[in-house]
Amino acid sequence: MRVATETHRRNGVTLVAVRVEHDGGGRGSGTDERGTQPRRVRLANECAGPVWPPREDGLPAPGWDDGGWEGVLAPGEVRPLGYATPGEPSEPPVTVAWTERAADGPPNAREAVAEFGDPRPPRDAVPAPDAGLPESVRDWLGDVSTRATADVETAADREAVSALAARASVLRERVGEE
Repeated sequence: MRVATETHRRNGVTLVAVRVEHDGGGRGSGTDERGTQPRRVRLANECAGPVWPPREDGLPAPGWDDGGWEGVLAPGEVRPLGYATPGEPSEPPVTVAWTERAADGPPNAREAVAEFGDPRPPRDAVPAPDAGLPESVRDWLGDVSTRATADVETAADREAVSALAARASVLRERVGEE
């Protein structure tokens, strides 16, 4: 990243003009694919006071907070930025805090769900139902559940559980009729 800055101090306020360019460089050593990939960059305010960011409809413009700006630049992109601060200017007024490879695009639903992990509670946190089931049936259901959790259930497991569900449904209806 290449950064050029200019400051002007008037009436107790420092105005900072910034020009940031994704030139393929960045923090770190060696050459890699940085020049061909979008990069997320964090610019840090080095002046003595907080950032007064530009505003849109009364709210800070996207990417701004009281310490600087964060955004994504495409290869070769140049972005002009500017802000004010009550602090005295420093040299330099802005530094590149960090850069990283930006995501190729917004995450799809599968990627977003994968970040959260398995939504099911841990098996030992859910008490086993004790609705008068014979011990052998509870053991069998526990074994099937273990295989299903480990994604190693078999076709026989699926068929047996489907048959059990169908039989339980029929029995539920019969018990409800009495």
